[in-house]
Amino acid sequence: MDLRESIRDQNEIVLRLAKHVVATTAGKTSNLVFSPALINVILSFLAARSPGANRDQILSLLQASSSDELNAVSSKIVTTVLADSTPSGGPTISAANGFWIDKSLPVEPSFKDLLETSYKAAFNQVDFRTKADEVTEEVNSWVEKQTNGLITDLLPPRSVTPLTDLIFANALFFNGRWDKKFDPSLTEESDFYRLDGTKVRV
Repeated sequence: MDLRESIRDQNEIVLRLAKHVVATTAGKTSNLVFSPALINVILSFLAARSPGANRDQILSLLQASSSDELNAVSSKIVTTVLADSTPSGGPTISAANGFWIDKSLPVEPSFKDLLETSYKAAFNQVDFRTKADEVTEEVNSWVEKQTNGLITDLLPPRSVTPLTDLIFANALFFNGRWDKKFDPSLTEESDFYRLDGTKVRV
């Protein structure tokens, strides 16, 4: 398997999927930001966790031959594509995966190992049944830390209930500078049109 080719193929598939989602769900007054790499990681994780027919459907969607192939691609994405390039003068990138599963559910050691090695995911066994609100706070605190305080309430109150079995969350923080900054003398104030049709001067 050529990992570079697999990553390219997975990105094309995820971009097609995202285009479909935008076309069918996003209204004309909403913005959307997404990471194809992280969508791929989530779908690959689901394939690794899903049994039989569900796994086969995800593999078919991603045009992959096996969960092992997807795990290898996801591992490469997590360790290279989403790697922080600040030390080499590039942008600050922080990508993190977190997994919370109810402590009543069985977890195979090999699955926990897969999460921690291929997906670099923080693994947490929690009590959704009696401490759903505390788990919500725990996940939100984790996301806030991973995004340097930019996202504080990923999970709204009461979105986690005693019926919740697991949460797989990921966070992406990006901070970069323009390689070639705008020359202020070449800019001018003009109208900027928002999605809702209103305009502002910028």
